[in-house]
Amino acid sequence: MNNLNLTKTCDINPEHATPMMQQFLQIKKQHQGVILFYRMGDFYEMFFEDAVLGAKELELTLTGRDGGRLGRIPMAGVPHKAADNYIARLLEKGHKVAICEQMEDAALAKGLVERKVVKTITAGTITDINLLQGSKNNYLAAVTNVQKSCKRGFAYVDISTGEFKISTLGYDQLISEINRIEPSEILCVSQKREIKPFQIVPEEHPDLPETVIANYNCTVRANAAFYKETALEKIKQAFNIKSLEAFGFPEYTEGLIAAGVIIDYLLETQQDNLPKFDVITPYETGSFVAIDSSARRNLELVQTVRDNKYEGSLMWAVNKTKTNMGARLLRKWIQQPLQDINEIKQRYCAVEELIENPKIRTDVANLLDKVYDIERLATKISNNSANGRDFISLRDSLKVLPLFGNILYNTKSPLLNKFSEKDEKISDFTALIDKTIVEEPPISIKEGNLIKRGVHEELDYLKSLLCDGQEWLADFEKREKERSGIKSLKVGYSKVFGYFIEITHANTAQVPNDYIRKQTLTSAERYITPELKQHENEILSAGSKSAELEYHTFCNFREYSKEFVDAIRDIAKSLAVLDVMLSFAQTAVEYNYVKPVIDKSRDLVIEEGRHPVIEQLLPLGSYVPNDLDITSPMLMILTGPNMAGKSTFMRQNALIIILAQIGSFVPAKSARIGIVDKIFTRVGAVDDLSTGQSTFMVEMTETASILNSATDRSFILLDEIGRGTSTYDGVAIAWSVAEHITQNIGARTIFATHYHELNIMCEKHPEIRNFRMTISENEDEIIFLRKVVPGGASRSYGIQVAKMAGLPASVIARSQQLMTKMQKDYAAQISTKKRNNSEVQADTPQLSLFIE
Repeated sequence: MNNLNLTKTCDINPEHATPMMQQFLQIKKQHQGVILFYRMGDFYEMFFEDAVLGAKELELTLTGRDGGRLGRIPMAGVPHKAADNYIARLLEKGHKVAICEQMEDAALAKGLVERKVVKTITAGTITDINLLQGSKNNYLAAVTNVQKSCKRGFAYVDISTGEFKISTLGYDQLISEINRIEPSEILCVSQKREIKPFQIVPEEHPDLPETVIANYNCTVRANAAFYKETALEKIKQAFNIKSLEAFGFPEYTEGLIAAGVIIDYLLETQQDNLPKFDVITPYETGSFVAIDSSARRNLELVQTVRDNKYEGSLMWAVNKTKTNMGARLLRKWIQQPLQDINEIKQRYCAVEELIENPKIRTDVANLLDKVYDIERLATKISNNSANGRDFISLRDSLKVLPLFGNILYNTKSPLLNKFSEKDEKISDFTALIDKTIVEEPPISIKEGNLIKRGVHEELDYLKSLLCDGQEWLADFEKREKERSGIKSLKVGYSKVFGYFIEITHANTAQVPNDYIRKQTLTSAERYITPELKQHENEILSAGSKSAELEYHTFCNFREYSKEFVDAIRDIAKSLAVLDVMLSFAQTAVEYNYVKPVIDKSRDLVIEEGRHPVIEQLLPLGSYVPNDLDITSPMLMILTGPNMAGKSTFMRQNALIIILAQIGSFVPAKSARIGIVDKIFTRVGAVDDLSTGQSTFMVEMTETASILNSATDRSFILLDEIGRGTSTYDGVAIAWSVAEHITQNIGARTIFATHYHELNIMCEKHPEIRNFRMTISENEDEIIFLRKVVPGGASRSYGIQVAKMAGLPASVIARSQQLMTKMQKDYAAQISTKKRNNSEVQADTPQLSLFIE
């Protein structure tokens, strides 16, 4: 490092650099703020500040290169064949990578090799399947800045699948949607912070909620990109239309502006090589069950709270999909349950039909195992990144489509029998792939051995020349052995020296006079003859011409294939639905799920319900099922000690609702569910460092959001409301929240609490009922029975639970001593007040609250 020139590229005078470094600096100037991977032969090299940063982030050796008058400049590199792994690591750390390729063969270049940035890879613009997570969409989102409205335009796209959605959202909806789709990158404008003391220029930061900035990769774009005229023009350009009236949804103008911002960004990063999108589709969040950010996290829908792992999530418990397309769709459905009863019942029918036909399940599963991710392969075709192996994978996937039709021909569900009619165009395209691409093509499309014989006449001639050339070499070697009398004579090829005749030193006396020495080795001499040299020129010429012609033939074929992209995506969508239906059926059979009754009532009746995740983590049959019977506006107060199973019971019922409303059967003996429009949870709390809120403030903010947003069709889970403050304050808050829900909202609610004072609320409010977690006591020991029964708990058993948790015996003994003393002191105080005719009620908050 001491000998390296660490000057940044923006401060370097290009005239002081070598010609190649001048080329690098010119390209780097156009791609500031990204790490430039500069192709040099078999490596991508990084220079100057990119090399310093890249070496640190990728744990590479930082070396130096002669920079002429600039001295030794920092350099670090990675092999181009292993570049994907290094790029993925940089993206994971929040960096952007520009790929600069050699645009001509270095051997044929006249002077400096031409180089050009072919694409810039960012977290939200990845298309390479090797860099993507197969079971998860990779979304790029954009949010507009709306000054005169409380709503913002929102758009997101997955360029690896073509999905493109827009909406117009309020503040809370925006946060909820961002947390639902978990975009890899969000485009937004910047806003100035308030000027701090001694600060002249205010800091700028993304114009997004603080919680979003803290948890997501946000990219600030120039304000000009968000101008209405500019953004809408980009959409016209991308979809080749003259008017946006073709989309037919003028009420989503803000969403369209966000979509235009995305397209502008993609034009920049993909060097105008846009992938093919699906039609932009607007959506309303009201069509689906609203699950707020807290509920999404606490219910562990797609990852666990503790360590953000997939295993242990609801997705893990019900995911038996065979394809990446199915896994991605299942993830979407879990995060976005339906409210449309007819659509839900349509899914039930498909699942039921598969359950009743074990052979169909087996046959479909075996076929899905043979299907590749054709949704993303279609995108690779559309953006010119597909290679020969991609087409073979596509061919193998499309070949099995008629077999799906044969198996599902007699099924009644429209979700299952979409393959009954043969698509002749797709069949012809599949046959064309088979006819065009060799069975085992190389990864590169520029090195030949890609196109089958019979596709191109001139290519066939060149390949014949190459094939015959190998036969000629074998014949030449045989003739030279006979002519020289040297049996050990060998004809070989070296990339450096070309074709040669190799003879050991022991036989050099027998070398014919027309042999020309070419290279001396330790144990042999290598020679050339005029005849061999002439044949070398013919073969090498045919080889380079053949590879070039194969490349152009393949590119033409790939261009032609683009007209099938939409059809392939439609097939992919149908296969994904089939895969998820099969997954639901397999899960229902394996874990004894039942078909729920879904209707427009406000009932929630679940008999012997089970937690779909925990029952799979426990030994078979050991999970204790529980009933739930809530009819709106009923509120269940649930008491019992910690570790008794209150939180598990609460979550299991929310998960059963979600499973039912995505079209899955549910883990229960029976279930009747009146459609739910929103699910809220207020379970556990920690300080929110991103917004500077304390634990209690977070708890109260979340509770306020629930009370302001819930309806009589919502399902609410409240756990320990008011515990973050004093006992009197906590009881008062919990009491009033419960009252507000029953009197003003009427939502189906489970309210878990340690405030046993709330048990008497049922005397005044018939909508409120008490339930408790049962336990068995044996002296100082307690056993959790995990069963929910009517009635309120009278004790919390906190000291017994602390003992089970492993607190030192001395602490447990002292706790018991203090509690006994407190109970005696309280009893004595009550006795004294009774003798003095004092008001006992004043010291018992539950009574004073009840009287009020």
